[in-house]
Amino acid sequence: MKILVVADIHANYRALKATLDAFDNVDEVWCLGDIVEYGPMPSACIDLVRQHCDQVVVGNHDLSFAKCQPQADDDWTVWFPHNTSINNLDYLNNLPTLLTLERDGISYCLVHGSPSNHLTGRFHPYTEEAENRQNLQYPDQDRILAGHTHMAMQLEIDGKLVANPGTIGQPRDGDYRDGDYRAQCIVIEDGQIQYHRVDYDLDLLAQDYQYRPRWYTQYIG
Repeated sequence: MKILVVADIHANYRALKATLDAFDNVDEVWCLGDIVEYGPMPSACIDLVRQHCDQVVVGNHDLSFAKCQPQADDDWTVWFPHNTSINNLDYLNNLPTLLTLERDGISYCLVHGSPSNHLTGRFHPYTEEAENRQNLQYPDQDRILAGHTHMAMQLEIDGKLVANPGTIGQPRDGDYRDGDYRAQCIVIEDGQIQYHRVDYDLDLLAQDYQYRPRWYTQYIG
């Protein structure tokens, strides 16, 4: 079985579409949440996820978007819910915070943050081992697939494999103005995990921002 795993799309339609097109031969697509906010095309991204993703968990930004509960002074959290359909908002509100499943004899836990804090927990290779272990909370599954940090990584904690595909729409593994903008994802084929980066058209992304409020432009430098 071949599975595409994506996370932290953040309303970047161009990056998501390019990734789905690049891996259109997979058997399943899994999404680890944060479909919306920051980027310019939330509704289009929700539509793509609904069309292509077989397993989806909710992220913290998805819930703040759907419930219109601004995080700090996030202007986009207030603006977005008024520019998408009620049906899409209901979809986000009804997504699970954690999923467990098995493929090719390997059991998986899908979560945006961590098993101990589904929405905002985080695994990080530079975090103290004790903190990573606390985030793990010893689920029964062989592997934990988590997002939230926007950093592709893989580590092992007490025999459990933790993998983060990175981010589709908003890289944070360097200075975003000078860094690698490519979409990040994981492909699992016959149980083997491979990390990938996918090019997409930044000019089209810039055009998408032109039709949004002026404050959007701060997020693309």
